[in-house]
Amino acid sequence: MAIYVLENTVQHYAWGSNDALPALLGKENPSGEPWAELWMGAHPRAPSVAVDPSTGARKPLDALIAAAPGATIGADVARRFGGELPFLFKLLSAARPLSVQAHPSKRKAEHGFAREESKGIPIDAAERNYKDPNHKPETVVALTSFEGLCGFRLIEAIVDATRLLAPDDWERLIGRLAVDPCKLELSSFIYMIMSIDGEHKARRLSYARSRSERIVADEPRGSGRSRLFSWVLRLMDEYPNDIGALAPLALNLFELSPGEAINLPPGEPHAYLRGTAAEIMANSDNVLRGGLTSKHVDIPEFISTLGFDSAIIEPLEPTLGDDGFYAYPCGVPDYSLSRAEVSGTLTFGGRPETPEILLCVDGEVSLEAGSGASIELPRGASAFVCADERAYAVSGSGAIYRAGVPV
Repeated sequence: MAIYVLENTVQHYAWGSNDALPALLGKENPSGEPWAELWMGAHPRAPSVAVDPSTGARKPLDALIAAAPGATIGADVARRFGGELPFLFKLLSAARPLSVQAHPSKRKAEHGFAREESKGIPIDAAERNYKDPNHKPETVVALTSFEGLCGFRLIEAIVDATRLLAPDDWERLIGRLAVDPCKLELSSFIYMIMSIDGEHKARRLSYARSRSERIVADEPRGSGRSRLFSWVLRLMDEYPNDIGALAPLALNLFELSPGEAINLPPGEPHAYLRGTAAEIMANSDNVLRGGLTSKHVDIPEFISTLGFDSAIIEPLEPTLGDDGFYAYPCGVPDYSLSRAEVSGTLTFGGRPETPEILLCVDGEVSLEAGSGASIELPRGASAFVCADERAYAVSGSGAIYRAGVPV
C-alpha cells in the first residue's frame, strides 16, 4: 500500500486564528474566517483524503483502511482497535480561549454512550455528550508560545486565590475546603461555583471583576498573581456572564515554549487559551464542557468526569531514539508522538507493522518509501505511511512530527 499524500479538513471554529494556520499551511484566507484546527486521520466526521503519489488516485483514509486494514494499519493494530486508526492528529491555533472541558475515561465513555443511545438522543444533537464509546487522552506540543489551563491547583492555592475575589457569603464553603482539603470538599466547592446562576452569578462576577482589576493594578507586571488575574479579566471580556471565567482560580496556568509538550489524561479539566500547537489524541469526539462556550454545557456530567487530583504541570521530557527522533512519553496505547530536525537523510528500515502520519512544520523534506514511491513535504504538508511499508527515508532540511501507534 506504500505511502500517501494527505489532504486534510480545516475546522472553522469561532475561537480559531485567521492567519496562523493559513501561514503554516501556505494557504490564502481571503474571507478572513477563523482556521481553528486541521484534522489528519480517519475520523468519520472529517477523514483525510489519501492521494496515491504515483497515480493521483484519491480515497478517504477511513475507506482505504476499511478496505485493507492489515496492509494499512497492520494486523495487530487492527485487532486491538477494531480495524480503525486509533488516533487523530491535529494542528490547532487559538486566537480566543477554548471552553473549559474534560474527556471521559474508556469506562465512562462506554456507559455514557450506551445511556444516550438507549434514550434515542441523535448522535448529532446539540445536547449529546457522548458521540462514541471511546476515551480521549490527549498530548499537545507547542509550535509557538502556547498558554492554557490544565489540572487542579493545590487546594491551598485555590483557597487563597478565591478568598481574594469571593464575597463574604462564600467564606463558609471556602473555609470548609481550607479545613478539610480533600477531593470530596473540592468537588463540592467546584460544583457550587459552577452552578451559580441568575442575579447571584451576575453579582459575584461583578465583584470578581472589580477585585481582579484592583489586583492587576497593584501587582508587579508579569508576576504570577498579575498574570492569573489578568486572564480572569480577559475571560470575562471574551465570555460575559460566564462563571467559567473564574477557572484560573482553580486550574494551573501553563505556558509552553515551542517543542514543549504536556499530556492531558481523561478526567483532567483544561482549556487552551492562545497559541498554535500540534495535538494528538485517541480517535474520539467526546467532550464534556463546563463553561467558556456557547455550545452545550452539562455541569453535573462534567463534574462527574473529573478526578479532582491536584497536579503540578511540567513539560514532558522527550528522549532521543536510535532513529533520530525525540519521543514524547505519551503513556497510552492509542498513539505515540515524536519529532525530528532533519538535516541530510534519516533512514528507517525494518520498522514495525504500524501506521504513521508524518507532518512537516518547518522547511521542506522528501519522503521516499522502500517500495520506490516518493513525496515532497513542504511546510504544513503531511503523509500517511502504511503498516506494510517496512522502510523509508526522510531527507532535506526541516522539522517533522511523527504520529504513530506504540508496538
